[in-house]
Amino acid sequence: MRCKLFLYCFALCLVPQTGNCQSDILSSLKELYPVGEPATMSYRTPFIAREKMVFDAAPVVRYSFYSTIRRALERGDTTGFGVYAAFKPHLRLYDDASYPVRTPSYRIQLGAQYMWRVHGNDLFTIALESGHYSNGQDQCAFAEGIADGSPQCDSVYQTLSTSSDLSGLLNRSSGNFSTNLTELHFNYRLNRQPVNRVPRHMASFRLGLVYYHNKFWGLFDFGGYTDADIKIYGHYRWQAGLEYTRYFPMRHPLFLTVGQQLECITGSDYDAINPWRSETTVAVYPWNDKIGFGIFASFIAGHDNYNFRFVDNGSQLAVGICWSPFLPTKLWTVPQ
Repeated sequence: MRCKLFLYCFALCLVPQTGNCQSDILSSLKELYPVGEPATMSYRTPFIAREKMVFDAAPVVRYSFYSTIRRALERGDTTGFGVYAAFKPHLRLYDDASYPVRTPSYRIQLGAQYMWRVHGNDLFTIALESGHYSNGQDQCAFAEGIADGSPQCDSVYQTLSTSSDLSGLLNRSSGNFSTNLTELHFNYRLNRQPVNRVPRHMASFRLGLVYYHNKFWGLFDFGGYTDADIKIYGHYRWQAGLEYTRYFPMRHPLFLTVGQQLECITGSDYDAINPWRSETTVAVYPWNDKIGFGIFASFIAGHDNYNFRFVDNGSQLAVGICWSPFLPTKLWTVPQ
């Protein structure tokens, strides 16, 4: 793929070249960001019945360049601000001898978050991230053995109509997916009835917009989509989320979280794409160890979220482990 080398080089740039490299990395990864999806590893039933999935892994790493958010939470400051690089790979292992890992996803973005304390306990955060999203493949998305961007691949796209079965035609082993993107999210967190400075009841409301655009950071002409692809992708993904967390201050404290996430694709010209995706999740964090490790189960309905597989439509069950990016046990300075 034309931007594969760029992705590897950019990822290497995230590692500081100093003698105290390991210490710097660990210090950076301990920063807190109120907006962000959890890292997960899980078993999932497949969207496509003929594919047997072994596991799905979506690690998330945010490498902080500068942040005062943790300090603001510890000291009770009114505002906090952070700038970081985010690496969000997404891998699926299938029970297939030829292609164990099919078209994995890579998202590399620069991001910033600004947090305000509201009424003492509540938090309002704006997050902006922009970068690149691709699967590292170089073949035509709807034909195997043909290079992406070649005249032969262009001819394949010309045979597609708005009613074509894109899911049935998709090249799942080597089909290219590539775009640049920018995300804007608004998050409001309510914290109520603190016990030992940890809120007993917490609710999080999120609204977001993901915009697929051709130029990297809106400035540089590489890594984007083709004109034929964006008619399938659609420019916009509108997102909304609601999450409730209950803290149980027992001898061995735990957190119980119930969440609902919605996504809607707009701008696609193809009728076969289901614009909607719903994800309902229940998670338990039974260890009050400040690392946010838990167990979760989800029910998903609508389109897939695995790069070009958003052309798939169906339902899915997921069970696995997760790491919360912002478990409320870390809000040590919530007023009594």
